Formats: sequence, structure tokens, C-alpha cells
Amino acid sequence: MVRLVITDFATKEQNETFYLNDEFASSQNMFTYNSFKKYSVFLSRYETTEEVFSLNLLSKKYLEKNQFLIHIAENEYVILFNHKTVYSAKINQNFITDDMIKSILITKHIAMLSSGGAIENIYYVINSKYKSAIENILKQNTKNEKNEVVAKSLGEINDLVKPLNELDTFKSHTTKMFYSIFLIGFILWTIFFGLDFATAKLFEQQSLDNVNQEIKIETQLAKRQQTLLDNSEKKYKELTDCISTNKEVSK
Repeated sequence: MVRLVITDFATKEQNETFYLNDEFASSQNMFTYNSFKKYSVFLSRYETTEEVFSLNLLSKKYLEKNQFLIHIAENEYVILFNHKTVYSAKINQNFITDDMIKSILITKHIAMLSSGGAIENIYYVINSKYKSAIENILKQNTKNEKNEVVAKSLGEINDLVKPLNELDTFKSHTTKMFYSIFLIGFILWTIFFGLDFATAKLFEQQSLDNVNQEIKIETQLAKRQQTLLDNSEKKYKELTDCISTNKEVSK
């Protein structure tokens, strides 16, 4: 399950007030880096079944500057402008329509103040089981002065997060760093030492193969020469025996 979270809270207290429902809940820091800048958030230590991504980095990835992005989750409503969080609120699911309209009106007011009255586009990402209903409410209540729909979907959340880095805990970040260092070390060793070592082994193996082949050929030649010598000695002996026999007959 994918979750988008705010990663630009001014203080840890604001962060925990928004994301930790139980004041006694144990929190953990989750973070990632982008352009050497750290994006982090404090979430409940027990929320381990979700893939967590930065909402601010998602806005930065897909939108130009001075653009609005609304993120609506099961119980959260967040407005970003220029990749920064300008409004966030909790939504009571039992009164989702009323809370939604209030938040949308605030969105429209902020947008009009920022744009001088002309709203071009308000992009949104919805991650809720009431997506269709929320989408319809959002579009109907954010029309511009010409009664044109300006709310546009940024896309499906599962597709949008694919190029983003998932937020890590300290443990998962350390594990990734270890594997990255190991991989880089292996690549460097291969470049500076491994290739020479493999090449030397290959040539050594080829040299041994050539020597073994030559020895095999010489052994076969020696056997053939020995066979020829044995045949020659046999014929010579037969010939000498024949000459000796003829001399004895002549006497």
C-alpha cells in the first residue's frame, strides 16, 4: 500500500500532532535525500506495512513552480503550492462531505489570492476508497469565474511514485548504504584488479592447454616412431635370419 506524507513540517511537534493519533505512540524518523537535501517525517513506529513517499518530492517531480497540488487521503487533506505545504487538515470520515467542501473552499480562496483571481489549474492526487465521489465534489467546487473545471488529476498514485525514492528508516537506510558500498567496492575491484586477474588466469589456462596439447601430440609421435622402429627391427631380424640360413645351405 502506498502512502504520501508531508516532509516539510516546521517542527517535530507539528509533525507528530498531525500524524500520531495516540500521544503515547512511539515515533520513528523516515527520510530520503534529493539534491543533497533531506526530506523527513516522523510516523508511528508500528506503520510498517506501507510504502511511504514524500508528497513534496512528488510535487517537485511532476509540477512546475507556482502550481497547486491537492492530496486527499482517507483522513487527510493537504494543499501544496510551489512544492511547499500551505494547508493541512484532518478529515472526519463520518462527515467527509462537509469537511471536504470546507477544505476545498479554503483551497479556492488561497489559489485566488495567489494567482490574482485567475485560476488556471489545480492538480490533485486522491488516495481514498471514496475517490470517485471526492473527485466529483472537488471538480464542482473549484470552478473558475468562467465556470470552467480547473481541477485536474495528476495521475494514479501507484504510477506517480515509481520514479521516487521510498522513505527509509535508519535501519533500512544503513542496509542500503552497506549494499551500495559493497557494490561500488566490487565494481572498483573488478576494474582495477579483477580484469587483470581474470585475464592472467585465462592466459595461464590457455598456455596450459597449449602445452598439454603439444605433449599429447609429441607422445603420439613418439609412440608412432617406436612402432616404426619395432617393425624395422623385426624386418631386419627376419632378413638377417634369412641370410644366415642361406649361407648354411650353401655349405
